Amino acid sequence: MDSTITEDILTMTGVEKVRQYDVTKRDIKRFAQAIGETNLIHFDEDYAKSTRYSTIIAPHLFCQIFTFDDVSPDRLPDDGSPIEIDVPIPAKRTVGGASSYEIFRRVKVGDRITAKSMLKDIFTKEGKSGKLYFVVVETEFFNQDNEPVAKETATYIKRL
Repeated sequence: MDSTITEDILTMTGVEKVRQYDVTKRDIKRFAQAIGETNLIHFDEDYAKSTRYSTIIAPHLFCQIFTFDDVSPDRLPDDGSPIEIDVPIPAKRTVGGASSYEIFRRVKVGDRITAKSMLKDIFTKEGKSGKLYFVVVETEFFNQDNEPVAKETATYIKRL
């Protein structure tokens, strides 16, 4: 194991953080607008009532907005990355690596989404410009009936 990944850092893995959010029509509409989505099922109540969902539903990747806490910019690490991936390693820059996203159910107006996130793994690899630190975060999303809605596994790469 890499000596820069100490036992203190490793104890951060496997710790679950739970957050809850109530989904509003405004949240869905704003997310759809932000990603350029034009399907009426995300905007038009009358149209949505005529579908099998009977209400406005969120675009597929909507749950990603629940992955990280809302914090003021002064609480973020210097590179602007989310505080959830701020681990005490000797790296100053963060970029998104790989991400896999599974969708099990559609999110609707009125759903209460529970997001359960945990730091799954931290490991290193040697890159062309030096040591790279990989931080893997898994987030599972459930609705108010404790039914799985989505799951994301995201890998972030930190380096000097």
